[in-house]
Amino acid sequence: MLSLTRPVASRAATTSTWTTARVLSNKSLTRTTAMPSWPPHTFSPLLSQPSTPSSLSTSSHRRIPLKVSIPLAALVTGAALYGTSDSFKHSTLALRRMLLAAEAVIVTGYDYKFSALYGNRDLKAGDPEDDQERRRRRNKVHKRCAERVMVMMRTNGGIYIKLGQHLASLKYLLPEEWTKTMEPLQDRCLPSSMESIQEMFLSDLGQPLTEVFSSFDLNPIGVASLAQVHKATLKDGRQVAVKIQHPNLSEFSEIDMKTIAALTRFIAYAFPEFMFFWLSEEIQDNLPKELDFRYEARNSQRTAANFDRARAQGSPSTVKIPEVIWAQKRVLVMEYMNGSRIDNVEYLKAHNIKVADVSKEMARTFSQMIYKDGFLHCDPHPGNVMIRPKPEGSPSHYNFEIVLLDHGLYRELSPAFRLDYAKLWTAVMESDKEEIQRRAMNLGGIDTYELFACILTGRDWDVIQDAQLTKTVRNKEETNKISTGAGNWLVEIADILARVPRDLLLLFKTNDLLRSLDEDLGADDGAQMRTFAVMGQYCAQIIFEAEKKEIQQRLVASRQAGNQRVSVLVKSLGAWCQAYWRYIIKAISLDVFVWWVDQSQANSIFYRILSRLGLGTL
Repeated sequence: MLSLTRPVASRAATTSTWTTARVLSNKSLTRTTAMPSWPPHTFSPLLSQPSTPSSLSTSSHRRIPLKVSIPLAALVTGAALYGTSDSFKHSTLALRRMLLAAEAVIVTGYDYKFSALYGNRDLKAGDPEDDQERRRRRNKVHKRCAERVMVMMRTNGGIYIKLGQHLASLKYLLPEEWTKTMEPLQDRCLPSSMESIQEMFLSDLGQPLTEVFSSFDLNPIGVASLAQVHKATLKDGRQVAVKIQHPNLSEFSEIDMKTIAALTRFIAYAFPEFMFFWLSEEIQDNLPKELDFRYEARNSQRTAANFDRARAQGSPSTVKIPEVIWAQKRVLVMEYMNGSRIDNVEYLKAHNIKVADVSKEMARTFSQMIYKDGFLHCDPHPGNVMIRPKPEGSPSHYNFEIVLLDHGLYRELSPAFRLDYAKLWTAVMESDKEEIQRRAMNLGGIDTYELFACILTGRDWDVIQDAQLTKTVRNKEETNKISTGAGNWLVEIADILARVPRDLLLLFKTNDLLRSLDEDLGADDGAQMRTFAVMGQYCAQIIFEAEKKEIQQRLVASRQAGNQRVSVLVKSLGAWCQAYWRYIIKAISLDVFVWWVDQSQANSIFYRILSRLGLGTL
């Protein structure tokens, strides 16, 4: 998926563009990525290479022993086949990837199992010093296992990088040792060679790059696990961004998905307490669509239409979706846009863009997608979100535009799910424990509603049950408590993630990414409260719309039954007035709350005056 990362520094610093007058076949303009030597240096004892004897006796009276000659013949034959047979080479590399993945996962599983069973036998339960030592050892196991898995993912690349990025985004669901260890996989993807891209372009489109573009920047402006993006110019002079799938990705994607599925089934069988098969389900459900850029083009166009309709209905928005020019399965050409990653704080300062406004607009944008449209971009990490100053003619109501990129991973949310989700968030913000319990059971069949609410909000249960979610910010102490809890409750968290619907799982991920973005931006203390308030407004609106629809359905049912008495109409009108009153009160109170947070964070004169009068809190 698209990620705005810097080009790899080791790339050749030669001329970076070509025109039709400069032929691509010129070898000075192509760069190839060297194939790794075989066998590579890995941490895997399963793939160790027997050393080749430096010399063999050629004496006529001594024969080469069979224990030497047979392995030597196999080695020579294998090397010859690897160099001349594509099918043999593919099978060998596929086997190597499978062995690396199997070793890392199986060893990690047993590491956790035996550390839990035998690692703390010398420690006493209830002793403060022993409890501290137990936590230290557990953190050490998390770190060791995460590093082992990360090395495997980085070595295999492709889909495994994508999986690692998914784990890195679950900051409030997984122990910190795992998410921190996986973070390098988000920004360190190697580009494919121009030679392989030219070959893929010719095979997929039936024409070379020179027939489509008048110029093409050889240095990618973004490299991610599945694709890379180049700046180019069409024959008609339009500047475009060209997203090209890594050519070798399709070679191993199917076997990699099957390997991941088999390994998660093994984990579920060997260690029933660790239910992580949802990871393979997500990969198998979403990856085929992410590998077909025609899906991304349709998602992009639908999202742009949704926000255009919202503006027409009076909902302001800063969102900009790049126009898709054309799309093939592995090539996507879209409108090129200048700007920067949304987490580039220096860029925001240079263009007088307020972090608080950006944070609030991100909350508004994704609340619109979740509650109103039911069509959600599920990968809003900073590399997939750009920001730029408001151009002339833009409908944005601020001095900037938020540019959403990479529309490969979306989720369509049903009206019933959106209503339940809105009622869940409303209950959480109002600290209604009974309603939280009811909605947690409706949405995911979850009885551990306290932990479920913590996963949903990224906050401690004490904050939620004391109705402080929209009144206090998450401080360092609470963050550390949550991180420690993720390690202590890993089995229970895994159980919840295994049981909830896939829609809710992706919403967990989206929530985590948006919270992380606020932290990366260095948003003020009011950012969290604004986010919850904006979300509360959308929740109130969808709940009111559902109540209004229910009243209308009752009226229609009464009319069809021949019951058109005035009392029925009066009762329905009364129910509508009550629902509308609740919605208006909620919407106005949250508007006032957001305004008050802005005043307090700006330390305005009005806020200082009220604070002196003892009215500084709502």
